[in-house]
Amino acid sequence: MILTDKQKSNYERDGFLIYGSMLSEKELEDLSQRIDALASGEHCNAEKAGIRLEGAAIAGELRDVPRRDKVWQLGNPHLHEDIILKYTNKPEILDIVIALLGTEDVKLFNTQALMKPAFHGSIVSWHQDSAYWTSVSPPALVSCWTALDDATEENGCMRMLPGSYKEGLWPHERIYDKSNGDDFLHAQGVDVSQAVPIVLKAGSCSFHHSLTVHGSLENKTPYRRRGLATTYMRADSKLGKQ
Repeated sequence: MILTDKQKSNYERDGFLIYGSMLSEKELEDLSQRIDALASGEHCNAEKAGIRLEGAAIAGELRDVPRRDKVWQLGNPHLHEDIILKYTNKPEILDIVIALLGTEDVKLFNTQALMKPAFHGSIVSWHQDSAYWTSVSPPALVSCWTALDDATEENGCMRMLPGSYKEGLWPHERIYDKSNGDDFLHAQGVDVSQAVPIVLKAGSCSFHHSLTVHGSLENKTPYRRRGLATTYMRADSKLGKQ
């Protein structure tokens, strides 16, 4: 699958590309079921998965909510489920990543499942992925973000700041979250009025540069907003200590 010249130029201009359909109905169902099984604890490898809970769950505010809907993030679920691993090697995705990175020698960096549960899915602060991935040089990775549910403005779709990746690594403030004992990075100087909502149908995907500033709002709707992010880098990237 080769990108059109217009798609390439849009990515080069904005640092992101709303692509469109990527999953068949069967692929969407299989990925969704496996990710839910990891989050709920029903998967045989669930206890090995890197699970991060919603802050409200850690604070004891979601007592009547099933475990699945207390999960905020699954780290590297491809290590624990072969269907997810297979998806990271989907030829259609790799063709696009190769075109965007400008080399055929690419490799997988990581995967994340972002759960954004109904009613209490929390915000993701404005940030650049490379602010977290300082071990990778150059900071020029590409993420494919696949919607497992419809991602709308109401349920907390990603929002991207066009052209922000061209400014290199922005200054970030590290903020400690007392609710979950974790900390996160918040990009400084973001003009939120310039942000573009990445609205996607379930089974569709977008691509973004690791220096593109992005974030998402909370989800107070009755509709879940799950996404699977698969991130790739050049095979000749340098890897240092985080």
